[in-house]
Amino acid sequence: MSELWDVYTIDRKLIGKTCIRGEQGKLADDEFHHWVMVWIKNPKTGKYLVSQRAADKDTDPLKWETVAGHSIAGDTSLDAALREVYEEVGITLKREDAKILATKVAMIIDGRRHNWIRDSFYFETTMEPDLNKATTNEVIQTKWLTFDEIKEMYERGECCLNMGDLYGFELNPVPQDGYKDIIGQIVKGKIDRPMGSYHPRHKDLYYPVNYGYAYGIIGGDGAEQDIYLLGEISAVTEFVGKVIAVYHRYDDDETKWIVIPCDENGTVRSDIKIPSKDEIYAQIAFQEQFYSGVLVGM
Repeated sequence: MSELWDVYTIDRKLIGKTCIRGEQGKLADDEFHHWVMVWIKNPKTGKYLVSQRAADKDTDPLKWETVAGHSIAGDTSLDAALREVYEEVGITLKREDAKILATKVAMIIDGRRHNWIRDSFYFETTMEPDLNKATTNEVIQTKWLTFDEIKEMYERGECCLNMGDLYGFELNPVPQDGYKDIIGQIVKGKIDRPMGSYHPRHKDLYYPVNYGYAYGIIGGDGAEQDIYLLGEISAVTEFVGKVIAVYHRYDDDETKWIVIPCDENGTVRSDIKIPSKDEIYAQIAFQEQFYSGVLVGM
């Protein structure tokens, strides 16, 4: 029986239809499917679980990876993560131990249309994989490896892993304070790439939201702090706004602040709808699909 996947809008609302596994290329531009990656770490040894794909896999046979798979119809993101771990490596993880490492919305990458939403989960466990309990034959063996060992394997071409999330988690983690000193700040700034414009050098990068910087605040790249101004329905040139979240890029020196318009006292305008986490991911995906990161503060 063919596997069915739910179809979503870019901000993860169910459309009310499904697609058959392998036919996701038929989705419309505004339709998305969902998949998960799961990083499992043994807190006592500091090693991550990786598994070798079966020889009969259609793509990347015998390559090494972490647990990954698609959400089937009716799954939540966490449902899919827990199910895939048991199906592939025979470990039963606890829901309450789940941590979202990163979320990515992909549209066009390297000139190809993808239309997927991916959640990367992180779990810690001392349980050992048991392929006799696994309900599929997707994995032929497993190993526990350090981050450096995985990195070396990846660089030798032995992996089909997406390493962006793990690199960032290990090398550029979210600060322990979760940007508490930033979220809630009132900032003023300039919009130098207004809604409806294109990037000055990358002519195919279109800005569906207002993008600019905060006056007098220096970001990680040494320039003024970049912000996404959400909530406006037309282009603006300057703003006063409140920081409601921070998008932490794992693979870049600079975070991106998520700002909504307010007055100088911090009162949000009555016509402004505060976006949900999924709506923020959707609105910044035009640019953040090229990076790995996670939204903090929502």
